[in-house]
Amino acid sequence: MCLHFGMTIDGVTDQCIHPEGFASFLGLLESIPFHDVGSNYGSTEHAMPDLRYVLKKRFGRGSYGEVWLAFYWNCHQDHNASSWSKRNGHSSFDASLNSTKRNSSCGSANDFSSGSPDGDLFILKRIMVERGAAVYLSGLREKYFGDVFLNASRCLGDLQSDGIKTSLFEEMRSDYDLLETNESVYGLGSGWSFENMFPNKFRTMRASFEEGLSHIARYVESFESRSNEIWLVFHHEGVSLSKLIYTVEEFENVSDREKVEEVKRIEVLQPSKWWHWLKTTKAGKEEMRNLLWQLLIALKSCHDRNITHRDIKPENMVVCLEDQHTGRCLKGGPSGDKNYTVKMRIIDFGSAMDEFTLKHLYGSTGPSRAEQTSEYSPPEAFLNASWYHGPTSTNLKYDMWSVGVVMLELILGTPNVFQISARTQALLDPHIVGWNEDLKELAYKLRAFMELCILIPGSSSKHHRSTGRVGDSPASWKCSEEFFSNQIKNRDPLKIGFPNVWALRLVRQLLLWDPEDRLSVDDALQHPYFQPPPKR
Repeated sequence: MCLHFGMTIDGVTDQCIHPEGFASFLGLLESIPFHDVGSNYGSTEHAMPDLRYVLKKRFGRGSYGEVWLAFYWNCHQDHNASSWSKRNGHSSFDASLNSTKRNSSCGSANDFSSGSPDGDLFILKRIMVERGAAVYLSGLREKYFGDVFLNASRCLGDLQSDGIKTSLFEEMRSDYDLLETNESVYGLGSGWSFENMFPNKFRTMRASFEEGLSHIARYVESFESRSNEIWLVFHHEGVSLSKLIYTVEEFENVSDREKVEEVKRIEVLQPSKWWHWLKTTKAGKEEMRNLLWQLLIALKSCHDRNITHRDIKPENMVVCLEDQHTGRCLKGGPSGDKNYTVKMRIIDFGSAMDEFTLKHLYGSTGPSRAEQTSEYSPPEAFLNASWYHGPTSTNLKYDMWSVGVVMLELILGTPNVFQISARTQALLDPHIVGWNEDLKELAYKLRAFMELCILIPGSSSKHHRSTGRVGDSPASWKCSEEFFSNQIKNRDPLKIGFPNVWALRLVRQLLLWDPEDRLSVDDALQHPYFQPPPKR
């Protein structure tokens, strides 16, 4: 064996000398991920990422990562975890976890997992770096934005813990009285601005009331496993909105009944009972308004930092049905016998962008369609590969289109918002024979835009300015509020459509072809649909 590893043998002691080669071999063996055959983690591919976390079950797997539910197993003393964090540069972990009292006994992991409180549950997201550089960069982006919002929340927490909310206004009022008394002495005149005179205090006041931070996923830390996998840790916040508004029904599709092995199971999303409640009751309609308000409040915290999320959809809206008595998320779906408050947070910033990520975390090619969800992407993003080179204020409108799609999805009870009828497709197909599948899908989508009065040839504001033509479209005569309302009502399985005219107008102002014409997040929050603002 010594000779095999390039070592010589001491003839006297019959032992290997120069054992560097053998040490390298042991290092190779140690680098292979460990799999405990007795574990119940549900995966045979990856070792436990970190001994402080115990993987409970895998939620799902996407194109860029897989998501696990885990709990924190504090087998060691808190100071050990603290020293580990400091050695590895993860100071964020201590602040998040040491505030919660934990069971410090070193029983088995399985014993500890039963009855774990919500505060001990975490989401561990493994970035599948083995799929290439694009996936690796998405993990770095999500970590970057996690740190951005974590630091912002810490600053807000420090301000609130210092009593800044109550004391700041008193201090600012005394400053105002002083200025008013001495206005002639300082020569300020009538044009002075409180924000200009006290910019630091004004920024502090805005920060202390940044509600949107409480509607963004709470990032904890990140680390790398021995096999160089990136793991991101978040607090467990509930379930995705899509799981609340849909139920999954399975159907068997048998192509040949004699061949049982050919049976295929097809999953179909159907509107849930909770969606019916959202649509048909006064309280439900108010809850829908509240969900959309929380989504916009979260986006405001993003857009105020010039961050475009770029992947707003129900799957990335996590909802906690917070029990008003215990403060914990209800298990299972909502029920009428319990009082709860709906709390929503947006997650998954792997596709997000700002000035820094565009320069450093998107590679030489920049953002691409691969990071987008096509059903929620605006026209400029799938028709123009360099759309993000425009002004930041225009790029932010990407998210506003996605909000409009989410709103229509809630109204219609289906993720297939932009879908043409089978009859329309049959009439269109003879004209696109020979086209590739991507072009066909584009044709179907643009036709759906026309039917929903989003794309009206000759009617876009830029088109008007450049050609001067108005109303020369075969479809333009139909695109009134009444026509649009009837289109939505006919597609609604309950035949209800919009809850009121303000909801209809908000959707139309979000789903405008030209991004410059769409509402900004501040404009949307001031829309009559949200007046008065939802009670929270």
